[in-house]
Amino acid sequence: MNSKIIKLRKHILFFALVMISLGGINNPIYSQVSPMEGSYPKALISHIADWHIKQSDRTKRPDTYIEINQKAFYDNILLVREELLNDTTKMMIVIKSDAYGHGLKMLGKVAEIAGADYFGITENSSIKIIKEMNLTTPVMRLRLASNNELLTVHSKPIEYGDVEEMVGNFQMVKFLSKLGVQQNRIIKIHLNLNAGGMSRNGFDMKVEKIRKQLLSISTLKNIKIAGIMTHFSNADAADIDETRTALKTFMEQSRWIIEKAGLNRRDILLHVANTSTTLRLPEAHLDMVRVGSLFYGEKLEKESPKALQQLMSVYSTVGQINFYPKGSSVGYGSNYILQRDSYLANIPIGKVNGIPRDLKQVLIGGKRYPTVGNMSMNTTMVDITNGWKKIVLGEEVVIFGKQGHDEIRVEEHWLGSISDIHSFMGQLNHNVRFSTPPDST
Repeated sequence: MNSKIIKLRKHILFFALVMISLGGINNPIYSQVSPMEGSYPKALISHIADWHIKQSDRTKRPDTYIEINQKAFYDNILLVREELLNDTTKMMIVIKSDAYGHGLKMLGKVAEIAGADYFGITENSSIKIIKEMNLTTPVMRLRLASNNELLTVHSKPIEYGDVEEMVGNFQMVKFLSKLGVQQNRIIKIHLNLNAGGMSRNGFDMKVEKIRKQLLSISTLKNIKIAGIMTHFSNADAADIDETRTALKTFMEQSRWIIEKAGLNRRDILLHVANTSTTLRLPEAHLDMVRVGSLFYGEKLEKESPKALQQLMSVYSTVGQINFYPKGSSVGYGSNYILQRDSYLANIPIGKVNGIPRDLKQVLIGGKRYPTVGNMSMNTTMVDITNGWKKIVLGEEVVIFGKQGHDEIRVEEHWLGSISDIHSFMGQLNHNVRFSTPPDST
């Protein structure tokens, strides 16, 4: 991943944390899909209908809100399975961080209906929500949990259910073994090897002591090895050869563990493929792939299926329209000067909503209009001079999403940070997240 993308992600993360510390946003997120008929399962139709019953009508929503397309999520999952996977490869749907900001409560059931073999999560709060929703798909944590997190989850099975843990050091496994004995429960684990080069969550088998520890894990009480995995550090690089080499290393290491520890290969899931690896290295699909961003319509790689649909749409409204003469400066810093007499629309959305400050365009009446001046905390200015006579106060403004025959997608300007932007926007605006209304197509 290049330095510009890393720098942008750090900037967005810092900004999001600042916004959260200021109290986030007090606006309402909505589901974007209508109850469907025909080829869609009745369970999906019922789930979406339930969302429409409990959410407010579009006319009663706040000026700024988010819509989530549940049908698109379902379609994307089926598309990935049909175009990319064979019949024997399991599919983990990664729904960590509130389903990448799209809403776990809104999409968890959809993922299960679409045939998820596993859910990939990171936070205890997500595990609890899955249990409360009575979802039955196996849950695996995709992060090394703290001892406090492990104690909370595995000592309260009624609240959290059964969770399979990713482990990367011997101390963690011993702690889980002790918990399992105390609770009289078998805890399933997935051995994360550092073959992928992340040096973040995995056992490094170049160290002799660690190799010995790995072999002793199978002898610990109340522990069952359910999988062996790794995570590649450069699967999105232009040259994929490094990842191929890492895959070969992983296969050699996992084979060694299975043979030396006397494990039954048929009981072990081998999984290494995140979204980029799933798209670019089919031989790495193995027993299961772990896909996240792709299901949310994020086309991070050129290999992404063209038919992927964007789930998240962001709407605001034309708050007011002001006239300013040629030569007027716009926004903080006065670094934008109007080159003509202009009509500017004041849009009540800004940095506090998680919108990137370098937003270039919005859609009004199906046409694109440029933003001007530096974005404020709660305000974005849009130059509507070319169409102001046909624009009325209160008219819908699309930040991301479709309007008329056009669509603005996040990757148009922020390809390397789509997941960050969706996650921050969704979570900062979690109380204005709605399902697509029934009359949408």
